[in-house]
Amino acid sequence: MNFCAKLLSIACLSVAGASLAHAADFQLQPGQWEITEGMSLSANATPSQTRSICITANENLVSENWFIDLAKPNAGCASDLTSVNASQLQFSLNCPSRNGDIEGPVNVNVSASEFTISSDLALQLGGHPLPMHRELTARNVGQCR
Repeated sequence: MNFCAKLLSIACLSVAGASLAHAADFQLQPGQWEITEGMSLSANATPSQTRSICITANENLVSENWFIDLAKPNAGCASDLTSVNASQLQFSLNCPSRNGDIEGPVNVNVSASEFTISSDLALQLGGHPLPMHRELTARNVGQCR
């Protein structure tokens, strides 16, 4: 292998390593998880909704994208990861909509047995931001049913 090819290989490996170092994986306890989600628009809160999911031992290592997808109000949202460490991630959401764009910061706090996703978004209605807060809390409640 000539010098240029070796240099190119090293550069490619360095870039790939940097990309992998940026990606974070969070390990959640396998089992039944109870997820409660609530939302308030301006000062009006909607009733909380609760659902359950089973996370198996094969599925308990999740990336930041798993949490980002849970936080998105709709599939058309784009996200920009701003900070990540072993127990927390922060990103911004931008969700275009015919009724007004939704945008703002999202904070996620994670431990093996629980996590919280807190979004302080603004719904843009005719150039006037309408505050929107979404809170999703999840906790491991035992064995999968």
